[in-house]
Amino acid sequence: MQKEIKPGVWLIVLPTTQFKTTRINVQFLTPLRRATITKRTLLTSLLETNSKQYPTQAAMAAHLEALYGANFSIGVAREGRLHRIGVTMSTVDDRFTDQPLLPQAVAFLRSVLFAPNFHNDQFDQVTFDREKENLDHYLASLDDDRQTQAALGVQRLYFGVDPDQAIPSFGTREDLAPLTAADLTDYYHQLMSQDQVIITVLGDVQEQQVEELFADWPLAARARTMPTIAFDLPPHPEVLTQTKTVVAQQAKFDLAYHITTDLMGPKYTAALVAEELFGGSSLSLLFTNVREKASLAYYASSMLDAFRGLMLVQTGIEGKAHDQVADLIQQQLTAVVNGDFSDKLLQSVKDGILDHQRAAYDSPRFLTNQALYQLLVPDAPQDFESFARRIQAVDRQAVQEAAAGMKLQATYFLTGEDSE
Repeated sequence: MQKEIKPGVWLIVLPTTQFKTTRINVQFLTPLRRATITKRTLLTSLLETNSKQYPTQAAMAAHLEALYGANFSIGVAREGRLHRIGVTMSTVDDRFTDQPLLPQAVAFLRSVLFAPNFHNDQFDQVTFDREKENLDHYLASLDDDRQTQAALGVQRLYFGVDPDQAIPSFGTREDLAPLTAADLTDYYHQLMSQDQVIITVLGDVQEQQVEELFADWPLAARARTMPTIAFDLPPHPEVLTQTKTVVAQQAKFDLAYHITTDLMGPKYTAALVAEELFGGSSLSLLFTNVREKASLAYYASSMLDAFRGLMLVQTGIEGKAHDQVADLIQQQLTAVVNGDFSDKLLQSVKDGILDHQRAAYDSPRFLTNQALYQLLVPDAPQDFESFARRIQAVDRQAVQEAAAGMKLQATYFLTGEDSE
């Protein structure tokens, strides 16, 4: 069942007896804007830890424990041009309890989302100050995580002309510092009235029962503001580079490539196979030739962000090996472009993609995310079989063409005296 219960509010019900749990997922989506990213992250911290009914984290935890140890979490993510807040709750399926948990889980989420811990019509000041400080400490700690620092650095360089895409999906200390409880209260009301909402329930459930449980949620009709999800930055005329010196025992060298994709179409599947062959798996050329044979990297891998037209390569190396590693990485991509790989390796890579995807279908999280993507991207495969057909249809020529469209755009080198 997939139904727009109000303008801008969707309900998806996925009945299944495959799992021993029931999973409720509520997504709040809005166009990606730097001005709101940090606010949304801080808001998740406030909503996840307390509410009017459960004013302390201990009270909230005690209630979840009473629901047979239900799991509850809220987080943020970026999907191309969209920013989303994901609220998730998992409970033991009603088949295995002596009381129906689904109605209680829906009621809990309703109280948390629509009755925050307000005093004098705004977020409780003490709680706000604590969560703001906690988020500030977390953001500050990222400076000590060299791998994350390099990954964020190369993306900031690559997306530098677009401030919405350039900052992390969870925000920055700079944008956090001026926020007040009044600011966040105003934004909370804006989010609840304007964000697109997608509610997904997966488990041994009845569609009519689920629809009735959400019928009284105070979600007003809202304008449909969902933009096209895909973001494609025009290629830079030249490669952007940046070197930063820090105290580190291991240098980090990350590279960002522009990719050509049609978002779930033939170009996407070809890019996915090409990326896995290049650096996205333990069978890849990066892993085999840079890490294993040449022993020039502690790690060397790639990842694909098709929603943003980006392929990211991450390596941990000795600082003095920078030039050699850069050349060797380019050689691996050139090998894929030239078709310098065996049919056996190509098929093994495709088999690995399918094995990973097949295993994912045993995950409630994957299935609820899949339902979300199918709503946002109508061309997304509907089941494993259709996905498998698309992957198996990717031939050598398609892989070569996809790799040829992977253009280096930015490099970020994080090094120091200890890594030389």
